[in-house]
Amino acid sequence: MFKLVTIDIDGTLIDDNLEVSKRTVEKIKELRNRGIIITLATGRTYKSAKEYADILNIKDPIICYNGALIKDTSNDQIIYDSRLSLDVSKEIIKFGEKENLYVKVYTDDKLYVEKDIEEAREFSKNHKIDYEVIGKLSENINKGAQMIILRADEDEIGKIREKVDNKNIKDAIYTMSTPKSLEFGAPKVDKRNALKILAEKYNIDRKNILAIGNSLNDLGMIDYAGVGIAMRNADKMLLEKWDNLSKYDNNEEGVYHILNEYF
Repeated sequence: MFKLVTIDIDGTLIDDNLEVSKRTVEKIKELRNRGIIITLATGRTYKSAKEYADILNIKDPIICYNGALIKDTSNDQIIYDSRLSLDVSKEIIKFGEKENLYVKVYTDDKLYVEKDIEEAREFSKNHKIDYEVIGKLSENINKGAQMIILRADEDEIGKIREKVDNKNIKDAIYTMSTPKSLEFGAPKVDKRNALKILAEKYNIDRKNILAIGNSLNDLGMIDYAGVGIAMRNADKMLLEKWDNLSKYDNNEEGVYHILNEYF
C-alpha cells in the first residue's frame, strides 16, 4: 500500500491555466484523511509551491528548486537546503552571459535577472515570485544560488548542453524541465535525492511511494518510487526514458485519474 505520494506541479498537477481541478483537491483531501503523506516536488520556489500546497491543504514538507530545498509547510522549517557556491554560481552565470542566454538566478524565494523584460514580468506574475533587476548578474550576485536557469531557443539547446558538458563545471549538476532550459543546482540536488530524504524521514520504503511527473527533471523521483507514472503530456525527453504512461494529460485531470486508479 502506498504511504507517500509525490506530485510535480507544472504540466502535472495543474492545467495549462495554472489551476487544480476540484476533483483533484477532493481526492487529495480524502487521501490525507486516510493518513497518506502528500508532497509536491517542483522546480518552483517555496513561496510559489506553497500556494498550491495551501490549495490542497498539504501540511507536510514539499520539495522545491528541483530538490535543492525541502521545507515543512506546517511550520516553514527547513529540512534540507543545498546551494551552489558563489564561485560556481558565477561560473555558470558567466557561461550563460558569454553565450548570450537568458539567465535567471533563484535564491531564498527571489528571482534575480539582468534586465526588466516581459518574460521576467510574466514569469513573476504566473509563479507569484518577486524578482529584482540587478544588472550584470555575474558582477552583482553576492551569494550562492539555490538554482540557476539558462534559457535558449529549442533548436540551440543541444549545442548549449554539449558546451556545458565539455566545460565540465565542477560542483554543479543540471536537469531540464522544458526543452528550452538548463536548470543548475548543487551536486546531488534532484527530486530523487529529495524524495529519498523524505522517505527516510518518515521511514517509508520506496516500494510504498507513488510519484507522478511530466518532465525530464521528474525522472529521478518516478524511477525511485515503487510506482512512477508519467503524464500523457510528458515531454519527449522523459518519454525516451520512461514508458509507464497515464491515459490522461494535465488538462484532463490526469492526477485525479491516477490517484483514483491506485486508491
